Amino acid sequence: MARYQELARQQKKIEGELMLSSLTRLHEALQELGVSDAGALSALRVQYQLRGLPPRHFGEVSLPMLALAVQSELPLVCQRCFAPMPQAMDLQFEFALCDEPPEALLEDEQVDWLDTHEESSVESLVEDELLMALPIAVMHEEACTDLQQTAGDKPNPFAVLKQLKLDK
Repeated sequence: MARYQELARQQKKIEGELMLSSLTRLHEALQELGVSDAGALSALRVQYQLRGLPPRHFGEVSLPMLALAVQSELPLVCQRCFAPMPQAMDLQFEFALCDEPPEALLEDEQVDWLDTHEESSVESLVEDELLMALPIAVMHEEACTDLQQTAGDKPNPFAVLKQLKLDK
């Protein structure tokens, strides 16, 4: 966490790109969501930028700040028709660095806090935020075309009964 403190104090920026192979929890979550395309998974890249911001006051306490930006295109699958449905992720987060968050920080919904006693890597922070941003159920906004086409093709199972009634 000393690295985060230094980054915030100097208001510097670090950026990088992560491959899915280094984000095992995200890989498992994508597989649980039905993503099975090995090519899409191996091609997945996550870009991030972590930069220090000027300190911000929360009540009477001034705290060092960080901004995290994460960009990726996740190869998700529609839960209704199971067709590939890539989802662009462009996420922005702000963090205050502190041991114990002041009440004013807890009331601010735009800023989260990072515990200065916890040691975590940038990769872990990026993966945590991506996991929390994953949609619960991914579906096309419009009705799925494959489902619409197959729904009208089946004959009515009661048509035979109707014919029997007409024959009497």
